[in-house]
Amino acid sequence: MDDRETRTPDELLQAITNEEEKRHRGQLKIFLGMSAGVGKTYAMLEEAQELKHAGYEVVIGTVETHGRHETAALLEGLQVIPERQVTYKGKTFKEFDLEKTLSLAPHLVLVDELAHTNIPGSRHLKRWQDVVELLDKGINVYTTLNVQHIDSLKDIVENIANITIRETVPDLVIEMASAIKLIDLSPDELIKRLNQGKVYLGGQSRVAIDNFFQKDRLTALREIIMRYAAEKVDHELHEMSAIVERQKWKPRERLLVAVSHSPHSQKLIRTTKRLAFILNAPWIALHVNDGRELTDKDTHMLDKNIILARDLGAEVITTRAPDIVEAIQKISQQKNITQIIIGRSPQKLFYNILAKPSILDRLAVQSSDTDIHVIRQEQIDKPYEKPKHKILYSQYLIATGSILLLAGVNYLLHPVIGYKVIGFIFLIGILFLSMFLRKGPIYFSSCLYAFIWWYFFIPEKSSFNIPSDEDQMILALYLLTAVVAGTLIDRARVEKEMLSTREATVTSLYDIVSSIATATSAQEATKTVTDSLGKLMHGTFELFVQPPGGKELTCVTSSGLLTDDNEKAAALWSFENEAEAGWSTTNLPASKNLYLPIKGFKHVAGVFAYRPKEDRPLTIEEKNFIHSVGQQLVVSLKHLP
Repeated sequence: MDDRETRTPDELLQAITNEEEKRHRGQLKIFLGMSAGVGKTYAMLEEAQELKHAGYEVVIGTVETHGRHETAALLEGLQVIPERQVTYKGKTFKEFDLEKTLSLAPHLVLVDELAHTNIPGSRHLKRWQDVVELLDKGINVYTTLNVQHIDSLKDIVENIANITIRETVPDLVIEMASAIKLIDLSPDELIKRLNQGKVYLGGQSRVAIDNFFQKDRLTALREIIMRYAAEKVDHELHEMSAIVERQKWKPRERLLVAVSHSPHSQKLIRTTKRLAFILNAPWIALHVNDGRELTDKDTHMLDKNIILARDLGAEVITTRAPDIVEAIQKISQQKNITQIIIGRSPQKLFYNILAKPSILDRLAVQSSDTDIHVIRQEQIDKPYEKPKHKILYSQYLIATGSILLLAGVNYLLHPVIGYKVIGFIFLIGILFLSMFLRKGPIYFSSCLYAFIWWYFFIPEKSSFNIPSDEDQMILALYLLTAVVAGTLIDRARVEKEMLSTREATVTSLYDIVSSIATATSAQEATKTVTDSLGKLMHGTFELFVQPPGGKELTCVTSSGLLTDDNEKAAALWSFENEAEAGWSTTNLPASKNLYLPIKGFKHVAGVFAYRPKEDRPLTIEEKNFIHSVGQQLVVSLKHLP
């Protein structure tokens, strides 16, 4: 029997489904260049004119000629969709008119500058999202892109060109392209064009020459784009073999990257994406919640990292576990992971000697059957600060006060019970505090207790010298016992809190599902679910579905959230595009509500509308909970009157 790995039935079905979707989706062609000025827009317009003469319907959605006459001349004879006027902060801007283009439904539309950021108030935050919607509606698109805007290559280009890149396009969008045309130009020729004023740089040409348009940097960018094109071809060859003969290549790899709230996780994610693309392998972005409290800033960074991983095509998994290494190993075994990507932070000598084994050290020892890639953490302008617990200061005060109070009581009892019993009393006090305080305050109170007992209660001492070896041994054992026991109790408490949180989630899900099962009507089941979700998420929920043959969404119960046409349009967009929309998303972000599509067996069965009472975005875990409840609800609604 061939020991090479083949695709599972689910993977094969997914591949077939993807092929079916490609047949109905519009075709995307990207004109890719190493930088501005290589002639991407010119080449795109030349090809558009050829298609026009061949009898195809070609329209211009948006094209930037930057005042170049030779480029503008190629617009002649092509239908141009007027750009819409958008007012923002007292100024008027021109933007691509997505709705007009959708209503015309042309065979091919040209949309320049794929990485462009739309003006706030637009339907989407990014232009590439406009393009994806056009493709989903069966409209073919030609567009242009520079290599520095490819998300997975962002960190590499920033290091080479010494620039900051603010606009990127997810690799998933680029992988949708049925064709990528590489517009190549030598560095010498590009610099010559720049000196002749043929490259548009917004009036900063001299600065650009000094910092970006240098021959060595342009040569490196050219090499990157050539390599990327070669990897894209190799990736497509693997995809072509997916249906017919999957594994005449090599055993299928599966990658996992550990993601945290550190800004350095973005480099890990992009590195994993590049590696997965080369290997044509699925990959997972795993975040382990170990019970640490994160600040709002850290939570925002974590959400940003998870969104980046999802945009780059990762399967995102979040889990709760007090031990990060055990969680990584568990998921790796469940998902048959063959390679793990993890970061390594620079550490000082004394830290390496005194600190406990790092996550990397433990993984290297315990995951001997899995390859581990270690990515060095680079220095950034603003050093990353680990989260600080806001409650620690009060806990240190509580620990200090408790030990001093206990010392006062022991001072009164000292003549009666003796100093050795007082040592036991101090130890019991430390263990008691361990049930409420974290490790830092426990360590501090242990040292404080040892000092007080040693200095004030042990008899016959001279200055700071302990009189006997026996007392020295007792002191060391007491201190060690207090620290070890305190650490174990703290760990047990964290595990208990996590289990309690998980139990509360399961209980809430069980209660909601039970109420759905006992409901006698669709309205009763829906109202019970929306009320329960509203209490849990601190907001208002409503469920909207589309009646058979209808075009509008209707609320199963009475509606109070779709108060205007903009909200109705956002809900309908979420339903039709099977994507989140509205508040806290990049799709129609001006909406007051968050719209979450609830997927049925094949298609979206409904949309949850959520209006928060607090300006706090939902976490990944909360959204997963809502989706689980929603799927149970839409299944039950089919059988309820």
